[in-house]
This record gives sequence, C-alpha cells and structure tokens, in this order.
Amino acid sequence: MSMGASKALLNEATRELFAHWEETKLSWRDAKAGEFENNYLAAIPQAFASATRIIEDLDLVLSKIHADCE
Repeated sequence: MSMGASKALLNEATRELFAHWEETKLSWRDAKAGEFENNYLAAIPQAFASATRIIEDLDLVLSKIHADCE
C-alpha cells in the first residue's frame, strides 16, 4: 500500500469514526458519553494530524530512496 493510499485510508476512517460518533451522540447524552468523548475521542484529531505528517515525511524519504537507487 502506498503512503498516499495509507493517508487516504486513515483520513476516511477518521471521518467515518466521527460521523458515527455524531450519530451516536443523538441517543447517548449522559455524563458517560461526555467522559467517553473526552477520554477517547478528543485526542484523535491531534493524533491524526501527527500521523498524517509522519506519513508525508515517510513518503518523501521513500521517494528519495527510490530516486537514489535508480
């Protein structure tokens, strides 16, 4: 799987997760829902951004390696 495909897959999975969470919040509106969001979901956007940057960096490194080997 290419780095671009990995990045796209991660993006789609994150988008889908938060879409499902928004749907879930329509019926789960107690304190535990807030705790779940704070404990598990709040950190995901920053982790996604970090992972995306790392994937982009890896893509550059792999491109350089391929170019150097040609």
